[in-house]
Amino acid sequence: MIKNYFKIAWRNIRRNKAFSFINISGLAIGLCSFMFIAVFVYNELNYDTFPEESKNIYRVMLSSTGNGDVAVYPSVDVAVGNGMKEAFPEIKASTRLTPFTGYIKYGEKQFKEDHIAFADSNFLQIFSIKLLEGDQVTALEQPNSIVISKDFEKKYFGKNTSAYGKSIMMGIPGILYKITGVYDKIPNDAHFHFEAFLSMNGEYWAKGKTWSNIGYYTYLLLNKNTDPKILEKKFPQLVTKNVVPEIQHDMGVSLNEAQKSVNTFVFSLQPLRSIHLHSNTKYELEQNGDIKYIYIFSALALFILLLAGINFTNLSTAKAMKRAREVGIRKVLGSLKKQLITQFLSESVLLTLFGLLVGLGLVFLILPYFNQVANKNFTYRDFINFPFISCMTGLSFLTGILAGIYPAFFLSSFNTVKVLKGTSAQVSNKTFLRSGLVVFQFFISISLIIATIIVYQQLHFMQNKKLGFQQDQVVYLPDTDLLGRNQDAFEQKIAQDSRIVATSISWSVPGDPQMNGTEIFPKNETGNGTTIHANIYNIDYNYLKTLGIKISSGRNFSKDFPTDSGGIIINEAMVRELGWSRTNPIGKSIVRSGQKEYKVVGVVKDFNYASAKQKIA
Repeated sequence: MIKNYFKIAWRNIRRNKAFSFINISGLAIGLCSFMFIAVFVYNELNYDTFPEESKNIYRVMLSSTGNGDVAVYPSVDVAVGNGMKEAFPEIKASTRLTPFTGYIKYGEKQFKEDHIAFADSNFLQIFSIKLLEGDQVTALEQPNSIVISKDFEKKYFGKNTSAYGKSIMMGIPGILYKITGVYDKIPNDAHFHFEAFLSMNGEYWAKGKTWSNIGYYTYLLLNKNTDPKILEKKFPQLVTKNVVPEIQHDMGVSLNEAQKSVNTFVFSLQPLRSIHLHSNTKYELEQNGDIKYIYIFSALALFILLLAGINFTNLSTAKAMKRAREVGIRKVLGSLKKQLITQFLSESVLLTLFGLLVGLGLVFLILPYFNQVANKNFTYRDFINFPFISCMTGLSFLTGILAGIYPAFFLSSFNTVKVLKGTSAQVSNKTFLRSGLVVFQFFISISLIIATIIVYQQLHFMQNKKLGFQQDQVVYLPDTDLLGRNQDAFEQKIAQDSRIVATSISWSVPGDPQMNGTEIFPKNETGNGTTIHANIYNIDYNYLKTLGIKISSGRNFSKDFPTDSGGIIINEAMVRELGWSRTNPIGKSIVRSGQKEYKVVGVVKDFNYASAKQKIA
């Protein structure tokens, strides 16, 4: 019987080619869009699930409060992880990671590598990074050892040559590192992607005992059933024991002043799986996603599917008049209402299944372009697998039932006598639902158009926002420090070109996510007495002029003032942060970590040295 229903449904689809084409196309586009969004959302929600014990891995975060503002950092100081492990039995293991940029050379090949990092010897184990060659447990135990990815191996050694056991030169002039392991690659759904891991063992800076700075991405593996919230409540005792004495010594403040850090210097734990969607600080290892976008895209996918179903329902009811006589003849020949409903639902389900097949075809055609827009690396396997196909088939079947249920009941309810006489009153009296669905379609469509216009305006605003410094006609040359003593001579040489207006040498440029930072403290009594974290640019005399950064008070550095070696220029945000807004900051002093004192010689207007989405710090 079911076979007969689908056979008749197929005949009706073939007989009404234009109608079927419009219906299938609408469903296909809707289902194609839904599939793309579904795979995207699923991928975003499953970041960092690849480690075997991902549920028990937490990243140590630092929150620092100053002048009513809270700065959040995803990294902590060198001794924090091991110190926490030794203090609390709830912690099974700790591991650290710190990014590194350097030159690597093998034979005649030399490249600057940005995606490498120093890591503790147990990092590969905790994050379940399996090796194709080498021992996961011991690969990073020895000093000057390195574990590389398969792509890294091909880059330096070729496709058919094993790098395992060989040595490469790191840095300039260079230190030999032995390759003790090769892994395939870091999974796409990870919050970090490095092509090589260098051993921290043997590095003098990795043995430090300090607690009050940042720079080391630290992860804790907790014992099963450990409550991270209860563990967090114990962290202030570590601040009292380790951070307070450091601040008192480094900043040269009283013990009472240093003890304020117990409330303003807060360690917390962030679940590994929540990093990608729930963490977006200035110092993330990579740009993360945002849970708000997941909600928006999920709602959008449902709306698209709903619109496709409504479109199907409208087309089916619009065609009801042409099928009214068919319904009447079927009833005369003895067809029951139940049989007619089943027949029309069979046609609806068959159309949606065809729509699914066409939608999958569109997915394969559009996938490369979607990857470019979404910045993803999805493959056909993400769409052609049993769980996904099963879910989409079930969803298509449900969509077919829901979209076809009203037309089925509508058509099967026609009065036989009236239909055969050509009376259409019954049909016209039931078009109120179709009208309502059309109005709803228009409402959703107009809402999406408005949202598109708002997004366009936001993009236009981002592209034209004044960032507070000169962007156009500025060329950035990285790594000129490799010229050593010839760096200044190089600058003087290019400055002689008539096309060049100004030149400058600096350690940092706006937009660089990894900036040098330190804790600072206002020495003057008029300050608010709060220790804050500040980002530092080391610049020359021409930096402000070259980048067009405006001075609001005071002056620029000058060769006419030898004392400028102990001077500092701050931005307006720091003036507010230090509580100097109502006084003249020029001539006041600040103390940085290590009790180094600097006198303020100038204040520059705020400029976006980090993302424009973030508050200028």
